[in-house]
Amino acid sequence: MAGDEDEDLLVSDDPRRSEMAQFKEFIDRIALVTGAGSGMGKSVALSFAREGAHIVVNDVDLERANGVAREVREMGGKALAVRGDVSRAEEVADMLDRAVKEFGTVHILINSAGALGPSLFLEDTPEEDFDRVMDINVKGVFLCCKAATPTMKKNGYGKIVNVASTAAKRIASGAGGEYAASKAAVLSLTRTLGFELAPFGINVNAVCPGRTLTGMVVETAEHKERLKKIPIGRYATAEDQAHAIMFLCSDMASYIVGQAVDVDGGILLGWSDYETYAAGHKGRR
Repeated sequence: MAGDEDEDLLVSDDPRRSEMAQFKEFIDRIALVTGAGSGMGKSVALSFAREGAHIVVNDVDLERANGVAREVREMGGKALAVRGDVSRAEEVADMLDRAVKEFGTVHILINSAGALGPSLFLEDTPEEDFDRVMDINVKGVFLCCKAATPTMKKNGYGKIVNVASTAAKRIASGAGGEYAASKAAVLSLTRTLGFELAPFGINVNAVCPGRTLTGMVVETAEHKERLKKIPIGRYATAEDQAHAIMFLCSDMASYIVGQAVDVDGGILLGWSDYETYAAGHKGRR
């Protein structure tokens, strides 16, 4: 657990926040969420706020980050909006410095910032696009974890969740090969960091989202056709991903280290759509 100085840092005087929280351990924790100005990152930030956490909202778009920070404050929480490019070491260092200056520490880090890149064959992918995806998706995770580790070690407590993708475990659909490679690298970083940081009370894990309806992935006629390959019968919402991330940050997941949780409705379990699978098997459906 965190030292006494951190436990006493922020004591909520709003009883409503304590009453509505399901994960009591998040009350007055400080959560830094990258890419939190929209989509999945925004949902994660607001979900933690609903559970009583105070949020450092990072995004490359300061206006969007400020908007999410306002929503957090409207819930009764505290928030700091920080513009920062996670692929730039100096901006990541500044982000952590500002977070610690504002709140005294960081307990939770969610690496949600990401880039898809063009959906091209690798032989047609421009080097600059490859570099951009790798810089944001891989280097960004590395830099943010590196910057947050000292304060978490000082606390003797920390939760880090890296957002990967089901593309890390197969080829990418709707993105290029550089995206799949970047997310596979995130899983490797997660395993290594999980091993290195567990002795210091820091849990590092990852989620592998499947098709999720966010600003990066929207529902189209083509996506409706792809629903056939999702056993659960629907696309994930940003809230589905947020719930899995919150679980990995909760006390209930304190013995989980270096793992990648698939939040994909079962799509990685199958080789075909459910109807074709069922037609080839005897018995009840």
